[in-house]
Order: sequence, then structure tokens, then C-alpha cells
Amino acid sequence: MLEPISLTPNHILIVDDEPGIRSLVKRYFEKQGMIVHCAASGEEMHTVLTSQAIDIVFLDVHLPGKDGFVLLDEIKTEYQAGVIMLTVENDLDARLHGLNGGADDYMPKPFAMSELHARSNAVLRRLGRLKQTPKLETSCYRFAGYAMDCKLREVRNAQQELMDLSPAEIDLLLVFLKHPQTVLNRDYLMQQTRGRDATPFDRTIDVRVGQLRKKLPIEDEQSLFKTVRGGGYMLTQAVEKVRSSSLSS
Repeated sequence: MLEPISLTPNHILIVDDEPGIRSLVKRYFEKQGMIVHCAASGEEMHTVLTSQAIDIVFLDVHLPGKDGFVLLDEIKTEYQAGVIMLTVENDLDARLHGLNGGADDYMPKPFAMSELHARSNAVLRRLGRLKQTPKLETSCYRFAGYAMDCKLREVRNAQQELMDLSPAEIDLLLVFLKHPQTVLNRDYLMQQTRGRDATPFDRTIDVRVGQLRKKLPIEDEQSLFKTVRGGGYMLTQAVEKVRSSSLSS
């Protein structure tokens, strides 16, 4: 029986109308092993909250339409998520407004990502919702003329050229590398790469396997991945686990 590769991570929702802030926070917390969702308005926020099991919301005060204080009240009335308010205002009245309105914490902008991470963990711990994140994978793998550095999350070919793989494609490839020449069904692949985002009849795995086939071709017109009727997919090539320092040798 295949053992689970990762534990279910926390789900975070960033509600901020500044794309730069959303992107920065999203990249940082994804590197911490969390699943991150984004919204630029109250309407988008509710769309995410009604479709995902969000553990904590990073909520900007100044938003188009309803401001953060109004949305804070709606979150606390309708959902179970923790809330950390984010704002350029650092005066006492603003902080008290948010905290008295039910916010679990308050962070002035600009903020250090490490502090936001620590504060979010503290909130999740108080709420009993802090989940253990998977340990960072630091192994490296050689397969079919390619090398994957899991710490850097990079795949290079025999000429040391960096392959253009998305984070989601890297995640899926890593599952196959951990179970080479083994049939993995779609349900298992979905659970290991998407967790609670997985839905019945989702064809995301099929699309991503197809993308990996195109981006990682191998010799003799073979395919790196074999489709198994009624089963799923299999990485056809042998895999060697190596030290990071061995990749360039």
C-alpha cells in the first residue's frame, strides 16, 4: 500500500486589492507548505470562503466596496476562520476597532513575512487549527537524463538547461519520482497534489501529466509516463536518489 506523502496543510486566504502584496504573501506561504488563495474584494472573498475550508484570512482594511472592518464582521458571523487585519494605519483607534470587532491579530504595513508567519501560527494554534506542514523535501533525483533538485524545486536536462515547469507540475512530478515504475491512480495523485481542493471528476491530473510529457521528452519517442487503462499513470523510467552535491558531477 502506498503511504501518504504529505499531511493536509493549512489553507490561507489573502484579501488585498494590491496585486504585489497578494503575490508576495502567496509565494512566501506556499514555500512554507501552505495552500494559499487570493481575493481582491469582498465579493471575491466570499466566493473563496464558500468553496474552500479556509483556516485563516489576511484581511486588508482598505478595499474597494466594503472595507475590511465590515468584511471582518461578515467573516466572524458566517465562517470559522481566524482573521489577521493588515493596514497602513497603525494608530491605536484603528487597532482597537479591528480587535474589538473580532480580529485575532493586527499587522501594520509594511510587515516582515517572518513575523506574519509567526503571528498566523499563533492564531491557528489558539484556534486549534494549526496543522503540521510537510518537511521541506531536500532530496535530489536523476531520471531519464534529467535531474531534479527538490530544495530548489528545479529540473534540469543533461545539458544543465533549466526546464520550464510550473509549481503544480513540480509537485506532481515529485509524487512520481517517489514511486517510480509504480501505477498511481488518479485519486492518489489528486490527494497528494491538491488535497482538499480536489473534486470528483476533476481532470487536472490528466492535463498536468500531458504537460509533463511535452516538457520532459525522452529518447526513441517513448513517453516518460504510461497511461494505465482503468488505473492511472506510471513513471516508466528508473529513478536514482542522489545528494545535492552530486547533481553537477
